[in-house]
Amino acid sequence: MTALTNKVAIVTASSRGIGFAIAQEMVAAGAIVYMAVRDSEKNRNLVAKLHAENDRYRHVIYNAFEFETYEPMIREVAQKEGHVDILVNNFGRTDPEKDLTVTTGDPEMFFTILKTNVASVYYSCRYAVKQMQQQKTGGSIINISSVGGATPDVARTAYGTSKAAINMLTQQVATQYAHDGIRCNAIMPGLIATDAAVNNMPAQFWDTFIKNVPLNRPGKPTDIAKAAVFLASDDSSYITGQLLPVAGGFGMPTPIYNATLGKDNHVEG
Repeated sequence: MTALTNKVAIVTASSRGIGFAIAQEMVAAGAIVYMAVRDSEKNRNLVAKLHAENDRYRHVIYNAFEFETYEPMIREVAQKEGHVDILVNNFGRTDPEKDLTVTTGDPEMFFTILKTNVASVYYSCRYAVKQMQQQKTGGSIINISSVGGATPDVARTAYGTSKAAINMLTQQVATQYAHDGIRCNAIMPGLIATDAAVNNMPAQFWDTFIKNVPLNRPGKPTDIAKAAVFLASDDSSYITGQLLPVAGGFGMPTPIYNATLGKDNHVEG
């Protein structure tokens, strides 16, 4: 028996990147995973291909930007499987051209990002908690946040603010529903080498960022996925309301850390 045998999971925005890696790791751990994705031919074909290879891959349609689709998403899975044990809120957005500083960023985009990111977690938590209460078997909710929700940045003000709000929402859910056996934790990824990140960030950014990561590498989507499997499993049954950085130590050292490093990324002594 593997860590998630007989568990039913929903992973939002799971057609690529971190969400896709989480779906893969959870299926490998024995779960039935509903990949919650936008209705498109590309997504339908992807899940159909995965399902043909392993029937524990399944799909449910929702639109992250249309909040009225969240309740039907949870209800459909519950009706098909009889229970929902795991929810992973992976969706999140920003706009690198408009999400800048407080004075240079676009105010309308600030509030759009804030509302979208927080509401996507709020609504799915709301309906998942109600389902978990009804089935009386508890469950695990995992919110994919960011180290940007705990570490101020020189830009991406809306993104960081929204992730900070998600961190607090995580702890509110954990506190309010612990008596129902419902756990809620957040994972805070650092710089993760998804295709989108690699293709959209200049080499200079990567070099500068990695100098501030003690483990001296970007993260992989599987780093986040393995942490999600742990938090979804009974191995973490006494853990709730925690904000888990999976960031290679980013944000931990003294500010003079990177100035003291030699070329091989170790302190010269």
